[in-house]
Amino acid sequence: LHIHTYNHRAEQRVKIMSLLFGARSTVRIGANFSRQNPHGNLRAFQSLTAPKTSSSENNENKSSHMTPTFVGPVKMTNFIQSTSTIHYSSLSSIATKLSSSPFYPNATKCIAQTTRSMAGSAPGSHIDGKPTLQYVKGMPKTFASMTNEQILLFAELAIPEACRECIVRDVMVVDNVEYDEAMKVFEKIAETNREGMTVAAFPFYLGLGVALTAGYASIPLVFHKESVEWFNENFVTLELPPPEDLETYCEVGAASWEWMEPILGHISFYLLCMAFARAQLQNLGIRPYYHWQLERRSRHLIQKYPQYDAEFLSNYSKGDRLVEPHEMSP
Repeated sequence: LHIHTYNHRAEQRVKIMSLLFGARSTVRIGANFSRQNPHGNLRAFQSLTAPKTSSSENNENKSSHMTPTFVGPVKMTNFIQSTSTIHYSSLSSIATKLSSSPFYPNATKCIAQTTRSMAGSAPGSHIDGKPTLQYVKGMPKTFASMTNEQILLFAELAIPEACRECIVRDVMVVDNVEYDEAMKVFEKIAETNREGMTVAAFPFYLGLGVALTAGYASIPLVFHKESVEWFNENFVTLELPPPEDLETYCEVGAASWEWMEPILGHISFYLLCMAFARAQLQNLGIRPYYHWQLERRSRHLIQKYPQYDAEFLSNYSKGDRLVEPHEMSP
């Protein structure tokens, strides 16, 4: 077995595959060790899990099979993130070795949880590591056919269809109705969530319109002779060069640049500062207006339908788009 370096998103994908198709999620081993032993000793774990090789083999494979030496207790999460590959023979041998280690008193329980999570495939479902025809016939093809656990997992990943399914199934339980009737209730909930969406999106439309208008308007105000003369007469009142010096676009631009340079230069510097400020807000995870209108919309939906689960309603509301709703698959 191999445990490869996974980032958070990759680990989520592996867990999803394990839930849907019974795949053997090897990353769960490291995750279980990390949860059961958050401050386990890294060197002890390496010595128990590293393959037994001769000295010559160690010298030849030092870069690929040996892990760096660390001193003192560290979190197993850091170990999973920093180690490229771990080789070991069997889960039972690891359970036996780790149980005798003072750093992992919960090894047996941890391995038991891991083996249960890896035993998702029924006997005979795979031949030579490939799924059989009978097994793949049971693969869910719609969100409505998925299990509750799968739907909850996808809903936590903010997938709109899964958020919808959570609400529909909650309506079925609360109202004691079948799926089709619950779907009609969900459609009313979706319509309620769209109320006031245009008003909430207006600041974004306004910013888009102002940016496009100013950008395109600056071109004739710099290079078009008639536009330059009109702007100068109404807002600047400077003396323009003689007509023979305004015969080309570049000559017009050189004349208008006398007053356009401060305007466009200052706007450019202002936008540069705003872009830098926005980048820092993103680093801090702050989007004041966007998050405010999300919270406002979700609170309105929860107040409108207090009988249903607030978290399900909130997840669906925050995942809905401002411009138009998602085109959801069955």
